[in-house]
Amino acid sequence: MLSSISLRHMRVFVAVADHGTFTAAAEVLGLTPSGLTATIRQFEDVAGTPLFDRTTRQVTLSATGARFLPTARRLISEFEEALGDLDALSKGIGGTIRIAAAPSVLTRILPGVISRFVDEHPDARLRLDELNAGEVHEAVARNEADFGIAGEWHALPDIAFSPLFSDRFGVLCRSTHAFATRRAIAWSELADQAFVGLGPESGTRAMMAAQGSFAGGAGGSGGSGAGEVPVDPSEVAASDVLKRAAALGLPEAQMALRRANASERAIERVAKMAKPRQPDAVQNGNGGGAKDGPGSAMIDPVAQLRPIVETSNTLTLAAMVAEGVGITVLPELAARVADLAAPGKLAFVPLCEPIRKRPIGIITRQSRSLSPIARIFLAMVMEQAPKMDLPAAIEWGAWSYR
Repeated sequence: MLSSISLRHMRVFVAVADHGTFTAAAEVLGLTPSGLTATIRQFEDVAGTPLFDRTTRQVTLSATGARFLPTARRLISEFEEALGDLDALSKGIGGTIRIAAAPSVLTRILPGVISRFVDEHPDARLRLDELNAGEVHEAVARNEADFGIAGEWHALPDIAFSPLFSDRFGVLCRSTHAFATRRAIAWSELADQAFVGLGPESGTRAMMAAQGSFAGGAGGSGGSGAGEVPVDPSEVAASDVLKRAAALGLPEAQMALRRANASERAIERVAKMAKPRQPDAVQNGNGGGAKDGPGSAMIDPVAQLRPIVETSNTLTLAAMVAEGVGITVLPELAARVADLAAPGKLAFVPLCEPIRKRPIGIITRQSRSLSPIARIFLAMVMEQAPKMDLPAAIEWGAWSYR
C-alpha cells in the first residue's frame, strides 16, 4: 500500500538521484549498499513502477522517477522545516510566521518592523503573502496564514477581526488635474468625472459604501439620516472568493451571496430612479453641502461611481490615473503606495461629506492561538508602526491579542 511509503524511502530515493549510484548514496546516508537497494526495491514495489533505469555502469531516473523527484524534495523540505519550527517553538526562540496582508500594509508598515524583528530573532522565518481583503480572510480561515492584516470583509466562521488602524478615503488624480490643488473634495463632485477603480474583490468599494450614505448637506462622518441608503459591507459586491465559497456549500457564503446579488440589483434600480434628481455639485474649494430639496431622492454617491476600467492591482490603477484615463478613490495609505507607480505625477486629496475611513485590523482564527513568536511580531507592529513616517491621518487603535 502507498501508505507504507515513509520519509526514509524519500530520502533514499533523492540520494540515489543526486549521486547517480547506489554505492555513493549509501555512503552519504550511512547505509549498507544492500540495505539501500532493498529500500529502493520496496519503494518501487509499493509504487508499482520503476523509479530508476539500471545498467551495469549507471543508474538513471526513469520517466516516473524524474516526475516524482521534485515532489519528493518538497516533502522532505517541508518535513524538515516543520521539525525546525517545532523545536524553535518549544524553546520560544523562532519558527515560521505566515502572514497574509494587504499590499499597503506589506509595503509601508511591515518592512520596518521586519528589519528589527529579524535582528532580534534570527532563528525565526517569515512568509509574506500579498492578498486582497477577501483572500486574507480566506487564507487565515484555511490555516494557510497564521494571521492576516487587512480590511474587514464578509464574516467567516471562526474568524475574528480586531481593529488596528484606519485611514481616510480620498481622490487620487494627476498633479495637473483641477482637484489636485484642493484641500478637500465632496463625494458628490465625483459624479461627472471619468473614474477608474479596483474591482469588488479588493474590498475597497465595500468599505466605502459600508460607512454611511450621502444625505443632502449632511457633512461629517456619514451617520444615519433621512433619505440615506444604508449599505452592509457583506451586501455590496459578490466577490469571486464569495462565489467559490458558496459553490462549496457553505451556508454563510450562500446567504451572503444572495444578499450581495439582491443589493447590487437594488443599487442599480435606485441609481436609475434618482438620476434625474442628482444633488448639485459642490462648487467651492471647501467642499460645501449639496442641496436637498423637498421630495428629492438622495442616494449614496459611491453607488454612482461606475468605473470605466477595473483592476485588481493598485499600482496598475495608479498608472492609469497617471496616464489620464481617469481619477480614482483610495484609502490614503494605499494611495501613498500607488504613488510609487508614477512618482511626482499624482496628488491625493481627502474626501468629505461624508468622511469615510478604511479600517485595517488583525485577522485571526478564534479557535487557534498564536505561537509565541507570532505574538512577539505583532507586539512589534503595535510598538513601531505608529512611529513610522506614515500619513498623519492614520488613526491607531489599541489592538491586543487575547
